[in-house]
Amino acid sequence: MNAGSPTNQDPEPSATATGSAELSALERALRRALDSLPRDQVVRCIASVLPATVLIEESRKLHSGKVRKVSVSMPEELAAAVRTRTGAGGFSRYVTEAVQEQVRADLLDDLSADLEAEFGPIPDEIREQTRRTWPNYPRE
Repeated sequence: MNAGSPTNQDPEPSATATGSAELSALERALRRALDSLPRDQVVRCIASVLPATVLIEESRKLHSGKVRKVSVSMPEELAAAVRTRTGAGGFSRYVTEAVQEQVRADLLDDLSADLEAEFGPIPDEIREQTRRTWPNYPRE
């Protein structure tokens, strides 16, 4: 193919700028949400709107099907609370799911930090707009 063929050309600048602006606004909104709300609430809200295939792919990355027994120390009261909730045989699954959620939240934090480093902090006006549209935002 020659250098003038459409497949070798850059996308139209207006399309790139528009996509970048939309992504930047999304990044700012995400940053604001993470700065103002508990991380697990942000993750749950984001996960609730993602297509199921995205969640399935992410789950595969975090759990290959192979398991390894590990020893974890935790306060007795916490272990008892987990056993009460899970019954016999559910302790490992419960802890695995909790750790998996924490890893996802940590990855989201990493992404958020990377986005802030690249694009800067989220402006206050977008932060407030995100708060107003967030589920369960306290209305005054």
